[in-house]
Amino acid sequence: MANSAHSTLTGSDLHEPKGYAAASADTVYVADGAGSGTQQKIAAGQINTTSVKNVNKVFVTHVIDDISTAGSHWVVPGIAGNIVAISTVIDGVIATADCAMTFEIGGTAITSSAITIAYSGSAAGDVDTSTPTAARTVTAAQPVELISDGASTNTVRCTVTLELDVA
Repeated sequence: MANSAHSTLTGSDLHEPKGYAAASADTVYVADGAGSGTQQKIAAGQINTTSVKNVNKVFVTHVIDDISTAGSHWVVPGIAGNIVAISTVIDGVIATADCAMTFEIGGTAITSSAITIAYSGSAAGDVDTSTPTAARTVTAAQPVELISDGASTNTVRCTVTLELDVA
């Protein structure tokens, strides 16, 4: 094969893996360990998850400068999916009362998403979590509302993390 450009090679002139020109859409090359292989579709149950973790997970964070001030804060995830977990972590001690955090999408409360940040014994680094069960699907451009009741005192930052399953 004289003066052929790599970009114009086809069929039997291709390097291993051969056959890409005729491969079906949405397939991957699977090596057989003997110097060859085949194009295959990979079913979800065939993925080795011992080395591939959280492939459908996206984490979105938002910092609330003062959870002791009542009000709404907004975050747009930028990707569609289901919110499967919500966590908060505070940067200091809150006082007087617990801080109740609630979460909404389009004015609808996310079911089982409420988090109570306890003031008794609170300290920087305290983590609280919830596991939403319904009304938790968000589109890429849809804002999620994070609502603090402002019942606590002391100016304390809080980082809220939304875990989305985007499968």
